Amino acid sequence: MNQQLARTTVSAIICASLLTGCATTQENQQAWGAGLGAITAGLATGLATGNVGYGIAAAVGGAAIGWGAVKLAQYNSEQVRSASQDQALYGFTPSSNATLVKLHKGTASPDTVAPGQQVQIASDYSLAVPEAQNMTAVQESWTLKKDGQVLFQADPQNVQRTAGGYAVNATIPIPKNASAGTYVVETRVQAGTSSDFNQAVFVVQ
Repeated sequence: MNQQLARTTVSAIICASLLTGCATTQENQQAWGAGLGAITAGLATGLATGNVGYGIAAAVGGAAIGWGAVKLAQYNSEQVRSASQDQALYGFTPSSNATLVKLHKGTASPDTVAPGQQVQIASDYSLAVPEAQNMTAVQESWTLKKDGQVLFQADPQNVQRTAGGYAVNATIPIPKNASAGTYVVETRVQAGTSSDFNQAVFVVQ
């Protein structure tokens, strides 16, 4: 084994040790365990071919699995009620000098899934802007949790909104190695200094 090969091998071993050292929850242990297996396989391949660097690079790419690689899919946000319709439905009246946002109930459909399937998260919110203002900047964001631990946070969506009611939908793909249990999706909307959030719950069996 030459010097370069030895250095690359040691680096791979240190990387694998750091990964396992970070596995503090059952969810993380499963994901890191799979990642460590990929790195080990890549190391073996690299040693057999004499190209450890290539083997490890391929393995690290294959280790990016589980919730760490999950992203929202089919995101859609649209206005479904005018300001007057929103006021009639929820009694949500605009302030003369403040922006206000109110999230209503969030849902997960289906509410029970198997690993490898998808869950659609749906939320509805009301937005009021000052009477002299046509629209305002709104940020919509999501966080997925299990047993109080954050599994992933989606990139926030920044949009311009007029007063009224809005429906927000997004699909979450469930990793094939997701552990059984109850998951909570927190949807948060912020407009100016006003913010609100709701939660949707689904179960992986």
